[in-house]
Amino acid sequence: MSELIGQIINLCRFRGGPQDLPHKPGLLIGMLVASVILDLSSANLLDIGDNALARSLFSTSLLLALCWIALGIRGMLARFVQTAIALVGCAMIFSIVIVPLAWLFGKPDGAEAVLSPQQILVAWLGLGVLVWKIAVDAHNVRQAIEAPFWLGFALALAWSVADFALSRVLFVATP
Repeated sequence: MSELIGQIINLCRFRGGPQDLPHKPGLLIGMLVASVILDLSSANLLDIGDNALARSLFSTSLLLALCWIALGIRGMLARFVQTAIALVGCAMIFSIVIVPLAWLFGKPDGAEAVLSPQQILVAWLGLGVLVWKIAVDAHNVRQAIEAPFWLGFALALAWSVADFALSRVLFVATP
């Protein structure tokens, strides 16, 4: 297990690729369960439990579906398990990194609240982590589909925007 964690951390450091991970469907299922548990724990810690399970399942399903489609278009579905393990594993690492930042940021006072200098700093750090995550996803996708980095980055960015936009539509109540 520590070897797997080390491999996933290396992926987050742009070392290696999904091909370096084991092809074990059971491991993928275990990681998916662990990812949902991590998402639920994070939502509970941050007191944002509204629809936490549905949001987690939706985001994870969307990621896996888009990964499946990209690999299918390139005729490389045999790489799905390893690529999914890489994407889910890296997402878990980034969740562990972003939760303390979200906790430090706190809840905004209202729609027109003025952010403190500390909140602004934390927001910039969070943006940096988001860009890093998209770059890592791009690295993993590009290696999986044997494409240039720009295509992997475009896919990872589009996936992130789709996840954000669809989650807003599905899970954020309008006043």
